[in-house]
Amino acid sequence: MAKKILILTLTLALMAAAGAAHAAASPEPSDKTIKREIRIGRKSAEEIEKHVPRVLNPSVEAKLSMIASRLVPYMQRDLDYEVRILEMKQPNAFSLPGGMTYITTGMLDFLKSEDEIAAVLCHEFVHADRAHGIVQARRNSRLNLLTLAGLIAATQAGEGGAGIAAMAGGIQTAMMNSYSIDLEKEADAMGIDVLYRAGYNPAAMLTMMERMNVERLKRAQYELGIFQTHPEADERVEAALKYLREKGIDIQRKDVVKMLKVTVADEKGRTRLLIDGRELFSAPSGDGARKLFEGVAKRLDENLELELAPYDIRVGGEPGSQSLIIGRSIILREDELLPGMPGLSEIRDGVMEAVNRARRGNILTDYYE
Repeated sequence: MAKKILILTLTLALMAAAGAAHAAASPEPSDKTIKREIRIGRKSAEEIEKHVPRVLNPSVEAKLSMIASRLVPYMQRDLDYEVRILEMKQPNAFSLPGGMTYITTGMLDFLKSEDEIAAVLCHEFVHADRAHGIVQARRNSRLNLLTLAGLIAATQAGEGGAGIAAMAGGIQTAMMNSYSIDLEKEADAMGIDVLYRAGYNPAAMLTMMERMNVERLKRAQYELGIFQTHPEADERVEAALKYLREKGIDIQRKDVVKMLKVTVADEKGRTRLLIDGRELFSAPSGDGARKLFEGVAKRLDENLELELAPYDIRVGGEPGSQSLIIGRSIILREDELLPGMPGLSEIRDGVMEAVNRARRGNILTDYYE
């Protein structure tokens, strides 16, 4: 299987380069090449699905189609933006010339929300929309068709370890840095714009890349699919963060990554307030406790963000009339504390710990910059 996938990868490289030979005269994507790009993409898809199982899951495919339908109106060219699923544990996604886009089961497991799925699809749609595969193939003088064709022929002829090693070298040269960093940044930035216009949280482009970068560092010796084929992760995260700020877009990650969820529950005679399933405080159950806790939960939900700095969560006021404050909002007053509840300073520490715990998966970001 590994040998077949290596051959397939080089075959797709040849196809992309063949398309580039026809489109190299124009630096901008052209509607004139759409039919040719779609033919190349469909042929590539046939080859891919001969070697990597396609997942036919109507409910998941319908969801992906729905997400795509919100993004496609903001693309510049009328391509074939069909999304298909591949059975592969590595988190990966890629688009083919003409718009056909694949996402692996590993990537779907990795993403935490519809917004993040939209971010991945949007990024890949932009690659196809801007004909980045053709642009990169045109740039890449190392992608020598005769050399790659020779490698494929040698391996198919059964030259064993030497042929496979030579082909692996060819892949390293021709495919692993498939898109230059400027093309990746363009796909990120244009993707952020499309997410915003389509009604998705544009911070999803950032959260997805932040976690990818964490995983890349944690598993440096592991084959990570998209982590290998999308290089310069640190630089891309910084560029996306800067772009969001320059556009004046509020960066709010918590809903995208499904963290800092505040709930109230009654259990064994006590009313409990929980953040991400962990108790912040509790008190004996009763109408007064339930009403107070629901009010505090609402205010926490409105004010808690992954981007909060330690000084944003504080206890202020004179002794005897102090309040727990987040930003400029009063969350809980000292005179509202019920018997059995901890003091405001302890509650403040618990809130800060919940924030820190929620963002540990994105440890590379400077939240307070």
